Amino acid sequence: MSAEPSCSSNRAPATGLREVGWIYRELGVEPFIQCAGVRTIYGASNPSDEVIAAMNAAAEAFVDMDELADAVGAKMAALTGAEWGVVTAGTAATLALATAACIAGNNPELMLRLPDTTGLANKVIVPADQRFAYEQSIRIAGAAIVSVATVEELSAALDGSVAMICLVGRLDGKSPVPLREIASIASAAGVPILVDAAGLSPGKPDRWTESGADLVVYAGGKYLRAPQSTAIVLGKKNLCQAIWWNGAPHQAFGRSMKVGKEEVVGAVVALDRWINAQSAKDERDQWLPRLRRIERHLTDIAGVTTEIMSWAGSVTAIRLKIAWDLATIPFDAEMLRLALLEQRPRILLHDFWSTPTSIIVDPVNLSDDEAEIVGRALADPFRRPASIAREVPPQEAAVDISGAWHVEMTFLHGSTTQQFDIRQTGHVLQGTHKAGETTGIISGEVCGRRVRFEAAHERIPIWLFYSFDGEVSDDGSLIGIVRLGGTAKEHLGPVFKGQFGYAGWDASRRPYRAGPERTIARSGGHDDERGKRTKSS
Repeated sequence: MSAEPSCSSNRAPATGLREVGWIYRELGVEPFIQCAGVRTIYGASNPSDEVIAAMNAAAEAFVDMDELADAVGAKMAALTGAEWGVVTAGTAATLALATAACIAGNNPELMLRLPDTTGLANKVIVPADQRFAYEQSIRIAGAAIVSVATVEELSAALDGSVAMICLVGRLDGKSPVPLREIASIASAAGVPILVDAAGLSPGKPDRWTESGADLVVYAGGKYLRAPQSTAIVLGKKNLCQAIWWNGAPHQAFGRSMKVGKEEVVGAVVALDRWINAQSAKDERDQWLPRLRRIERHLTDIAGVTTEIMSWAGSVTAIRLKIAWDLATIPFDAEMLRLALLEQRPRILLHDFWSTPTSIIVDPVNLSDDEAEIVGRALADPFRRPASIAREVPPQEAAVDISGAWHVEMTFLHGSTTQQFDIRQTGHVLQGTHKAGETTGIISGEVCGRRVRFEAAHERIPIWLFYSFDGEVSDDGSLIGIVRLGGTAKEHLGPVFKGQFGYAGWDASRRPYRAGPERTIARSGGHDDERGKRTKSS
């Protein structure tokens, strides 16, 4: 196998004669062909050949990190036209570090107090229509999120207590509180504006800093193909430098958010490549042909339609939508997604971009050969639906679990007391789930003695989801496993709905006695060899 880089591939070649992904297989993890864009949970994107070479070169020597940061700041300014730049340990880290910088600057007394912001300007304004899933990164610096719905509300909120305004770049164009209308207002009040442009594209000049943003952050490990755990921050020199001093290697608030010398160098090379290199432009030019390769395998299949879609504000701009007629092809998108993950080679599809009868394919992480594999793998179940569409005979409910239930939930550390109020009609379940601070809506079913239901707790900005799976015991109690997760409304899908792991639960039919939430660890149940929850002796 050739080790020479090729424009037909967007990934580093295999080492010697070893198959791509061998290092993961040695660890017991089977890799997959990535059709789901640049999501962090799947590794985002692979560093480009230029980035890998730069990181290897950086690993050969040592450097003063502060001197490197100063040189990199000037280099990023020259590349983008911004005043300065800084490399951080990812976009979420930037939200925390930028908040720290806007609250404490590089005042040592204040820096070492964080996240204690008592008596300081510590509010961060986020427009109501731009609330997003990563606000916890802002709060960990000691800030309080304030939501405003109009420019007038924002102006009224700038009363001296606000440290920063945070906007979400991909939502700015349709927002009633857009950057173009608030930049002068914020500047007059001395309040910096940070734009989270994680999945967007930097350029020269940078559109956000040119429009009045004081800081803008881009994910390094997405489309730029920088090291996956990096972000690129551009903006005012004083704020970029304050971000640096609040972070590693300094013994300040952000010491835990370390970025290595190899990552710093790799991120700068990736930024230069994205803006200036023909190889990056050639790579982007291959995205549409790769989608066409997949599409060709599907065009003559009855009941299947395809469409190249344009996504406003997206770097990719194009993705392939594949839809089908459920009467002709009796499986849903989640069945297809799971089936493709079970085969070899594994193929990963997006979950939250799907509908029951459509999927979206993103071309960014595909090579030409992989596009061919994906096209054939998709065509097979659409031509032979029975290969994954297996009918499960309906099973009557053998129990009725209507009523109020006292619930004990045991986490990996700690436990809580909760409550179900359930209404059962036939095999269908509805009701409410009362957790410690929120109440969710239950929907699910009973099959025989087995119960399955989901509780959706609507919150801003992240909904909580509890997916209960259990059985009715001989004594009439319920016992099982619950999958835990949370997701923004725009990202509803099974992956984020289960992103926080599992807990054990058991429930008894008795009046619920309200009390303080228990957070102490206790000896809980365990999973037996069949994967079912069992009570401790």
